[in-house]
Amino acid sequence: MTPLLAGFECGRLGWNGHDLLHTTRHMPGDRMEAHYAIARSHGLLRSRDGLPWRHDVAARLRLAERIGADVIWDLNHFDPPQDPVAHARNAALAARPDRPFWICPVNEPSVYPMLAGMGRDEAVRLAVTMARVARDHHPDVRLLSTDPLNGIGERQFAATDALVAEGLVDLVGVNYYPHTARTSLRKVLAKVARRYGLPILVAETSWHDGHPEQRRRHPGWTKADWLRHVLAEIDAAREKGAEIAGLCWYPIVDSPPWERPRARHRWSHGLIRGDLGVDPQLAGALAERGEAPGQLAFDYGMTG
Repeated sequence: MTPLLAGFECGRLGWNGHDLLHTTRHMPGDRMEAHYAIARSHGLLRSRDGLPWRHDVAARLRLAERIGADVIWDLNHFDPPQDPVAHARNAALAARPDRPFWICPVNEPSVYPMLAGMGRDEAVRLAVTMARVARDHHPDVRLLSTDPLNGIGERQFAATDALVAEGLVDLVGVNYYPHTARTSLRKVLAKVARRYGLPILVAETSWHDGHPEQRRRHPGWTKADWLRHVLAEIDAAREKGAEIAGLCWYPIVDSPPWERPRARHRWSHGLIRGDLGVDPQLAGALAERGEAPGQLAFDYGMTG
């Protein structure tokens, strides 16, 4: 069975200052613990989350440790730190030294020219710098790379190629959404497996109710249909020899529109709604899987 992870949106958008950790209230002392509890109760036993430089890194790590969460932490999600060396060092020193510290130093470096005003190659260098600094200050750092890998053309692999060539990557992340997909996920995963020979995580995927391109491509589908489809594609890729570590539904919490952080309505792309209710379609599909809290579903050195 493919392990499922909950992905918590942790980006900050430079053009309008929209900090999604604030607008989704995914903060220590607010709803962060409740979000984890809801995700876990639906069989999402591990997570992607963020340690942005503008937030209290130690407080976020302490909460995750207290509730027993296994997390892959983004150090930078569209908001490059002013002092990347200090940020990576502080995060590594705040993490428990007796268990693996999983990080994604730069989420989606290929889109940084558009979302962060930083060139792709510069974003890759930033990722390398922070990864190496983290490893200098923690005995067991593991690295997830993430980038939009929606097809099998060569250009999209440049950032991941560069990170893998540095010998830093433990897990290759494939971010794949229905509105941008250019070929089937099974073909993407098979190519990634052949190219890198490393375990793969479908590090971001979800279904956005109301998205016009998604409706056009898959009329009548729901979040449940998309989850079942992605799981079937993963199974097909495994039959071709790909090693798939899991699937992360990203984001797991509905968020305000990026361009309107103060909007009262939210994009319906997650499991968890703004009132802490859940999407019934996705909840039902998750219940079909029968995963219960406490099952060890994903073991790539996260728990030590």
